[in-house]
Amino acid sequence: ENVVYRSIEYIPLALLGIGLYDFFIIHLFTLAWGHYNHANISNHPNITGGILGGLIGIAFVGGLADITILNGYGPSTKFIVLLTFILLGVFVLSKGLKYVFNSPELHIWHHAEHLPESTPYGVNFAITLAAWDYLFNTAYLPNSGRDIKLGFEGIDHFPQGFIEQNMNGIIKSHH
Repeated sequence: ENVVYRSIEYIPLALLGIGLYDFFIIHLFTLAWGHYNHANISNHPNITGGILGGLIGIAFVGGLADITILNGYGPSTKFIVLLTFILLGVFVLSKGLKYVFNSPELHIWHHAEHLPESTPYGVNFAITLAAWDYLFNTAYLPNSGRDIKLGFEGIDHFPQGFIEQNMNGIIKSHH
């Protein structure tokens, strides 16, 4: 899954001329955002906006895409720039953030045991960009999901071993 997913994600960026350093920053961002989505926390959109602004600010201050505007400036200037990005995230990005970036509140429904009848194959598939779920009409957020049961129907009969779990669906199950 990761080989296919990362190829689809990174090949277009490589064709656009993104360098190895930039790939590393993008990978760290998506990795951090994926862990954030699985943190099983619920918070105000302004906090999510601040986190996103901070991650963008770190990338900017760190030199993403050969941005050299801050070269020669000291740590205090870079800190002010980072703080500016965080505040922009809190007060600007947070307004439409839920339609662009995934969040723990949205992603937890992807792991819900009981799915809505209108989407029997799943909801909230996006890892980083919720925009895909809104585009393909798989976005689902009825409430915070704080107390929902996670898993899937038939989990009690799901194979226990690593190989058997990965072969499930490929090789006919005897349950």
